[in-house]
Amino acid sequence: MNRTLSVIRRRPNLIDCVVPFVYGVDKYRLKWNANFDGVFAQFLDSSNVGFLDPAINQATVDVQQTQGRVRIVFNPASYAIPDQQHIWLELWHVAPGGAETQMSAPSLVLPESAHHGIHQVTIHGGAPNAATSAGSLQLDLPRLMQDFRIHSEAAGGGNYLYVATEQNGPEQELRPDTFPQYQAFYATQGSIWVRGGGGIVNFSATFTMAFPR
Repeated sequence: MNRTLSVIRRRPNLIDCVVPFVYGVDKYRLKWNANFDGVFAQFLDSSNVGFLDPAINQATVDVQQTQGRVRIVFNPASYAIPDQQHIWLELWHVAPGGAETQMSAPSLVLPESAHHGIHQVTIHGGAPNAATSAGSLQLDLPRLMQDFRIHSEAAGGGNYLYVATEQNGPEQELRPDTFPQYQAFYATQGSIWVRGGGGIVNFSATFTMAFPR
């Protein structure tokens, strides 16, 4: 799944994102959840001309080049979304008849505080059961991240955790064990793909932002 949701700015009481404009789409729908493995709740529909939350002063929104894109700017508080912690967003397209299609993987949105200094990010949840990498859950991360450390929480006799760094790509296997199983890599990544072999596997991952070198 392509990265179709881009958060270009997050400040207190403001999330500013853009999505590609697509002919024939009636609405651009955003859904959110506190974690990537839960049920995402619909909270905002935008037309193809974009959306500005009435709670936001337009004078505080900077100018962006939006040709070929739809810009959606909203205050999380307007939708009872926590403003000071990380959240996950999904983009869905809604056809004129009302049918919706998921267009983005769960996308991590960090609070403003995470963008100052070197901040370690931690995510935790369940990798879905899938027989091959084609059924892996794609997780989109904010920009490029590095210093990954992935921990499988499957105990001995449990299911394997599989991690890939590209869609349908080669996988790293973390076996279930009494002792913690870790996978670490330094290279920068914008997304990871995870699945459990034979059942849901809980895991955690930590990483930091990849700053220009």
